[in-house]
Amino acid sequence: MSIFAKVKDLFQANVNDMVNKAEDPEKMLNLYVEQATEEVRSFQIQVNRAVADKIQLEEYIKHAQEDIVARTAQATEAVRAGKDELARTALNLKKQAEASLKDYQNQLEEQTKALQDLQENLRILTEKLSKARVERDNLIMRQRRAATMKKANEVISGITGNNPLSNIDRFKGKVERTEAEAKATSVMVTQESEDPFAELEHAKAEQDIETELAELKKESGIE
Repeated sequence: MSIFAKVKDLFQANVNDMVNKAEDPEKMLNLYVEQATEEVRSFQIQVNRAVADKIQLEEYIKHAQEDIVARTAQATEAVRAGKDELARTALNLKKQAEASLKDYQNQLEEQTKALQDLQENLRILTEKLSKARVERDNLIMRQRRAATMKKANEVISGITGNNPLSNIDRFKGKVERTEAEAKATSVMVTQESEDPFAELEHAKAEQDIETELAELKKESGIE
């Protein structure tokens, strides 16, 4: 299976599934993208070699064409010099150059088509790799966000469950009871610290009022 197929399968999976299947989703995503990048790099090398082969074939064609021209000139000179056997040799070499030229031209045609296909495939792979990197970044952000939310929910769940922080209300009630006891103690201390002669002074004040009331009745002729 191609690494791009693996990346595609992973990218189509749900983030939660990735969390369950991979111990470190971020690490796995980076690994897949790195492997895909390496595949594209290797494919680029193949394309470069295909380009080099095409250039080499073009050089061979150029040399074959030059060879044909040169052999034709040699044959012509040999005929003018009356050297038919030498002319036959030149023409034979010309035929070989023409055969090589035809072969090179056929190879160049095939190489050009193959190179076009390779370059198109490289373009497609490069686009897929670019999209894979974007998707990788998006998934990593989603995975981090999901992990953060999960941790936050676990903390909140702990506070409302058996977490020590859930006992805050109980401690609050205990503090309020202690405050009430402190107030009650304060009242008792106040009562216990009252002046012991206050009651006598209160009785005397009442007696004075009664005496004054009797005098008022007497002045008014009321017995």
